[in-house]
Amino acid sequence: MKAILILFLVLFSNLIFAQSLNGAWEKITDSESQQRTIKLYSDSYFTSSTILKNSGEFISASGGTYFINDYDYMENLEIHSESAAITGNFFNHNYEIKGDSLNLKDINSNTIEKWIRIDDADNDNVTCWKIHQTFRDSNWITIEDSPRKTLKLLTNNYYQVLALNSRTGQFFGSSGGQWELKNKKHFEFIHFFSKNQKMVGDTLSFEKEIKKNIWTHSGKSSKGDYIQERWIRF
Repeated sequence: MKAILILFLVLFSNLIFAQSLNGAWEKITDSESQQRTIKLYSDSYFTSSTILKNSGEFISASGGTYFINDYDYMENLEIHSESAAITGNFFNHNYEIKGDSLNLKDINSNTIEKWIRIDDADNDNVTCWKIHQTFRDSNWITIEDSPRKTLKLLTNNYYQVLALNSRTGQFFGSSGGQWELKNKKHFEFIHFFSKNQKMVGDTLSFEKEIKKNIWTHSGKSSKGDYIQERWIRF
């Protein structure tokens, strides 16, 4: 009986893992395509970016919440850089996960997208974060919860920043690439930047500390200004 219970728990845990999207996924395209699309997932939020492979030129970004069960995958878009009109829309898919492969079939159009996992999201504090406070004039200024927000979603090695207004669908910008933590410093290697393509290939570094689910970092921003910020889990 004990052996059967252990076997059941192993199979059940494998099923849960197989259905987890947490991590980074790249859309499979034909060999002639010049575009690269990567989607990052936390437990309940996703971000997506499409850029030109060779130059890192920004094409589009999106983000929102998602829901997944044994059969269905649903996205609720909070933002899409190409169209404010689709903010708040739901998109339903059938899905299939086999190992590191993901197939999504749109229920309405029957179009199929194929994705491959390129990164996991199982390290500590790898999730979606929202900016909470910024240090100005010798004080921590709280950024109140509102439709306008800036999010940063991390997987083990990838990140994407997304600034948006979820009520109006206004897109303020997005950047992303890969990151690493070394000697308590957080390094971001920029693969794309919607506001300034000249930043592609640059590296930002921040002093980083996470205590009681608050991420505090300080360093130079993309504009070269010294900043201090606090982020909370989103």
